[in-house]
Amino acid sequence: MNPRRMLSRSTLISFALAMLLAPFDSGYAEWKVPADLAGKLAGLSEDQREFIESGAALDFLPERQLVHELTTQEESNLQSFVADVMSLAEEMGYNPQRDMGAIPLNLTALKFSGGMVPTPAPLREAKREPGPFSVQRYVFPESGVATFAGAKVAIWPEDLVAGQVHVAIIGVPHDMSSGRRGAKWGPDEMRALDTIATPDIQSLIDPLEELSVVDYGNFATDNMSTELSLKHVMAMVAETVASGAVPMMVGGDTSMLYPGVKGVAQVHGRGNFGLLHFSAHPDADPNGAHTVSDEQAIFLLLEQGIIKGSDTIQVGMRGPSVNQQTLQWLRDRKVRYHTMAEIQQQGYDKVLKRVLSETAKGPDKFFVSVDVSVLDPSEMIAAGRIAAGGMRFEQIAQTIRYVCAAKQIVGFELTDMAPVLDLSRLSVVNANALLNACLVGMAVRKSGLKADYVHPLAADHGQK
Repeated sequence: MNPRRMLSRSTLISFALAMLLAPFDSGYAEWKVPADLAGKLAGLSEDQREFIESGAALDFLPERQLVHELTTQEESNLQSFVADVMSLAEEMGYNPQRDMGAIPLNLTALKFSGGMVPTPAPLREAKREPGPFSVQRYVFPESGVATFAGAKVAIWPEDLVAGQVHVAIIGVPHDMSSGRRGAKWGPDEMRALDTIATPDIQSLIDPLEELSVVDYGNFATDNMSTELSLKHVMAMVAETVASGAVPMMVGGDTSMLYPGVKGVAQVHGRGNFGLLHFSAHPDADPNGAHTVSDEQAIFLLLEQGIIKGSDTIQVGMRGPSVNQQTLQWLRDRKVRYHTMAEIQQQGYDKVLKRVLSETAKGPDKFFVSVDVSVLDPSEMIAAGRIAAGGMRFEQIAQTIRYVCAAKQIVGFELTDMAPVLDLSRLSVVNANALLNACLVGMAVRKSGLKADYVHPLAADHGQK
């Protein structure tokens, strides 16, 4: 092999590494060769000179590197060097005869990218009576298999029916967020931290004493495609609701709000329940490139008539996606939205009364959705689509508890908590507490107490 050729390839490899480690601007329409180097181009072919003078070479190496090579390379080596760069450009460039414009998505695929295979029917004929069952080795759940709220496990709809289950807590570990990734670990971390189903400080009710609660496992999602995950998640949610249980879903990113609400609507009917959505983001982007994403969930639910705008309440919005166009779009559809500007201007107590008044005037049934980005980062650093200047934990928990006690809850979803982003685990603690706030509210409602009931022992010590 020609040693000069080897040298030029070695140099080219170093340039390729430099490109990967330090990207540079290649926006040159035409490059003006320094006058003292113009003579170095004389030995190049016409195509090679055009490649240099047009600035095309600057798409593949920095200008300072090109100047260095023109200055230091001998004529024969320079020809080989430019030939190598042009060869690289040919390989990296788009060739319609060779390259696809985009990787096609097989929307008729029968299986997920992750290889999810449904359980064959014969294996469902388990040798046990239908109903929830314990996976704990000891009396206290801390030492056994981690489950949501330390609850028993259910696998099939017949388990939910036989156990007369009120609430099925479900993991939906989809992880295609438009923000920081890692939300697929939310369900596992919330299971592992045993802080769900704690007694209510207002009513002193233990939710597990009033409600039959189970861990219904995780719903499988395709980790390569939100579109391919929709149908399965929607069907599983509908199946859960049809059993009589209320699905409480733990994400995963907020794109799963769409199949979650749509699955509930398959049983309760479109437009027959309201949506209370806590989020920093309106999730109403009408111009998204994908069929559905976490930025489009509310848009699709409203556009498809799955929920009514007049029955939709959004709380805590802020950040770059909240603009005049989006707010006007929501207003035109009669959505009741409450931005952080309103909360800062009027104070949360006034906004809370307005939110509670709006839910009171709304349908008897509600779906409650919490994108953890609604919380201020000081209390939720693990939000996938984090936004500064959010709401306080107690404000949100108080509202969720009241609404879940005042209304018939047909579904609950908590999304976008990526626990790896918060080593302190405070984010997981607060995420569990928000889910627990709804669980407590449902228990208060089932016990027949008023939504704002406070037990006398909790209200005052009674001492003079």
